[in-house]
Amino acid sequence: MTCEVCGFLAQADAGDDPFAIARLRTGYVKLLPTQYHRGYTLFTAKRCVREIYDLPSVERPVHLHEMAEVVHAVARAFQPRKMNYEALGNAGAHLHWHVIPRHDDDPHPRGPVWEDLAFLRQLWCSEGVPDAPERDARRRALLHELRAADVEIEHEFIDG
Repeated sequence: MTCEVCGFLAQADAGDDPFAIARLRTGYVKLLPTQYHRGYTLFTAKRCVREIYDLPSVERPVHLHEMAEVVHAVARAFQPRKMNYEALGNAGAHLHWHVIPRHDDDPHPRGPVWEDLAFLRQLWCSEGVPDAPERDARRRALLHELRAADVEIEHEFIDG
């Protein structure tokens, strides 16, 4: 069975993902198209594994370090009041982290994003997608912070 998430990573490598930002040593950084939460980012493992413990033992600490640095870069780029991050994988069983900035204007500030029906509606209907200039401004802001982070960027998916 083909992994749908691996297909998304191949699209990024081919330059066909307008939300892709960078490829690090162990994973890919991209904005979630639905930007209901400004700066909502995905960090997806390069290696097609289901769980963090499925990564080789020498790769696991590097991946966790990169994940923490991605979270910190998102926090610096988007200045939220709080960061949420989680690895779910129920829909796509390929290790990936949801990095969700929670801002002061968050309409559901005390609960998980998965309880916010307005967010879920936008996510399920592929709404809340910023126009190209705003999308690219957010991508550039995050890339700027990734460049200052303690990570090795193998490839940047943003021109200029």
